[in-house]
Amino acid sequence: MTTSEQTTSAHPPHDAADVSGGRLPHLWTRTLGDLTLTYVPDAGVHMIPTRVYPASADEDWADHGPHMTDAGHLAMSCGALLVERGGKRLLLDAGHGSISGEDPEHFQHGFDHVQTLPDHLKSLGVDPATLETVAFTHLHDDHTGWARPDAVDDPRSLFPNARWLVGTGELEGLDPAAGPRLAGQDERTTAVADGTEIAEGVHAWALPGHTTGHTAWVLDTGDGRRVVAFGDAMHSPVQVQHPDWEVVLDHDRAEAESSRRRLVEFLSQDGVFGFGVHFADQQLGTADAGRWRPWEDKADNR
Repeated sequence: MTTSEQTTSAHPPHDAADVSGGRLPHLWTRTLGDLTLTYVPDAGVHMIPTRVYPASADEDWADHGPHMTDAGHLAMSCGALLVERGGKRLLLDAGHGSISGEDPEHFQHGFDHVQTLPDHLKSLGVDPATLETVAFTHLHDDHTGWARPDAVDDPRSLFPNARWLVGTGELEGLDPAAGPRLAGQDERTTAVADGTEIAEGVHAWALPGHTTGHTAWVLDTGDGRRVVAFGDAMHSPVQVQHPDWEVVLDHDRAEAESSRRRLVEFLSQDGVFGFGVHFADQQLGTADAGRWRPWEDKADNR
């Protein structure tokens, strides 16, 4: 599918954004300069907020209604970001993968939908076998999904011809007893250092703490703007306002908080946008006066 054939889904204007946080993640495509970005959803998840953020209390969530479901759960999403430039494609993360949704973790209430990333790629006209590179922010299961050895019948995963890129230190932080996180992990995976350019205008940015080698990917749009796909450096928009709130799965609490504060500072600069893969239906946006401001089609596109 060419850029001209792709459609951009409408995003609520800023004054209507307060109602969007509780909805399901949805497929969207936007063009920024030379880049075409497509969010490819794989699951919507309802979280128990005080279990995800153990430093928070029930009363702390009274002001975060825009990000909650009607039942009082924190809306999150799982998926991947398809990056296209000059006819070349790169996938950032690989979704949640084939899960039943019947046995959630103690911090999850339940799933809205699962197993949709392959269908979405098909709807975009993207054959997973043609993707040459998948770069991961980190190797937790909800990011390695369709790249795992057991993702599909083919042991090479949904992406049989892709090479895997991870940040330096990520592989060393894995538990060997847990088995490989990626299909052909030893042969297909390359660790890249902070600042490495992995594709035209795409650089690694080390943001450790959630995992040992957690890495964001900074995308140069070609028109003076930047987009940072920051993975689990933040799990929901509330952490822009509360960077001190650690996530239950953070490997190193102090290091993760330091990375979040660096990220929020970066997102507060003019012309810098963030992609938060877990940000329900507000994945694209920026930090504005200490809060997450979702992308506004009229204000932010040019």
